Amino acid sequence: MSCMACYAFNPGCYPSEFVEPSTPIVTWEVEVSKGNNGMLGLQIVPEDNVLRVAWLESKGGVSDFNSANKTDAVEVGDFIISVNGVKGTAREMLEEAQRAASLKLTLSRSRMFRAKFYKNGPLGVTFGLFARTLVVQNIADGPVKEWNDANVLYTIQPGDLVIEVNGVKENSKEMLETLKVDGDLRLVMRPLGGAGF
Repeated sequence: MSCMACYAFNPGCYPSEFVEPSTPIVTWEVEVSKGNNGMLGLQIVPEDNVLRVAWLESKGGVSDFNSANKTDAVEVGDFIISVNGVKGTAREMLEEAQRAASLKLTLSRSRMFRAKFYKNGPLGVTFGLFARTLVVQNIADGPVKEWNDANVLYTIQPGDLVIEVNGVKENSKEMLETLKVDGDLRLVMRPLGGAGF
């Protein structure tokens, strides 16, 4: 089995611009209230098992939080991986965010990275299928575990999304079929800090 060094992607680019390797993920929690106006103060886009922060408003609970917490501020491009303990699908998290007046959000800021390894036999990973991505559910012995042992800053963990496999993207069933074939595998990963699956 051979492992290739991985490279992080600029989180604002999907996926075209490489940046210098660094820790690919940071997770943190924030507590925000919609207040009297009932505004959270951000626009979120559902994406499989996460909500992506697409826009920040100048008023609302997140704006108030960001003003008081500069080091933990929510930014465009961050991912919400849990809303009041609800995680798993974007739809469920979005419903909770719309329903509740006070929110405890778990966020993830991550850089996509590439992983390359050789597969000859079982991959040692169980995946969940979404329409456009695969989500890692479990890792056992195999090439992915060996990758993790050799690349401690870029480990593939349960909850992470597989964005692309050998050039195949936007179709989880085709990606899964590509992963079944022995040979060189090139994956683009989006680490998400244990997002639901």
